[in-house]
Parts: sequence; structure tokens; C-alpha cells
Amino acid sequence: MSMNLTPEKFSCEPEYLLAGTDICVTTAIKAAAADLKAGAPVKLDASGKVAPVTSEEDTGLYGITTEDFKSGEDAVIYLTGEFFADRLALEKGVTADKLEVAFRNIGIFLK
Repeated sequence: MSMNLTPEKFSCEPEYLLAGTDICVTTAIKAAAADLKAGAPVKLDASGKVAPVTSEEDTGLYGITTEDFKSGEDAVIYLTGEFFADRLALEKGVTADKLEVAFRNIGIFLK
């Protein structure tokens, strides 16, 4: 019986979505219209459920998801706060810099 005695390094680097607490963080709960990733910008669809932002031209940004949610689940959404732009789960063709002004208008600030 042999043992692996080679030293190994392990580390854990946390992935922070929240960038600060200078602005009060507010959340709401809405049903998910589709599967959502943690940190995904969302909008309200016609039925009042949250759906991912799929285009930079999407209007009506609602917030950012707190974690992964399956379609039909109650999703917790950040409505205000400071967030790291590079941690957002963006759909293909969507960039954080194009959403920045729309987010500022609803009390979400990207860093």
C-alpha cells in the first residue's frame, strides 16, 4: 500500500458579488420565469416574473439575482447596492458597461 506524501497546496478564493455597504442593500422575492445564475441582471416579464436580461437594449432592469434559481422558484433579487461588474453573470452579447447607467437609475452601482 503506497501513500502520496507529496505536499499539496489548497486555497479558497471567495467570489464576492457585493462590492460595499455604503448603499443599503435591499432585496425582493419574485418567481423566476427561467433558470437564473447568481449575479444575473434581471427584468420583469409580462407576467411579473423575473427573467434574465438578454440584450443591452432591454429596458426595465429590475435587479440582480442573489444566487442560482430554477424556473418557477421564488428568486431573491438585489434591488439596490454596490456590486462588482466582473462578477455579474451576463448573457451572451450583454456587457456590464452598457447596463451601468440603467442600473444607476434603479439604485444599483457597479464597480
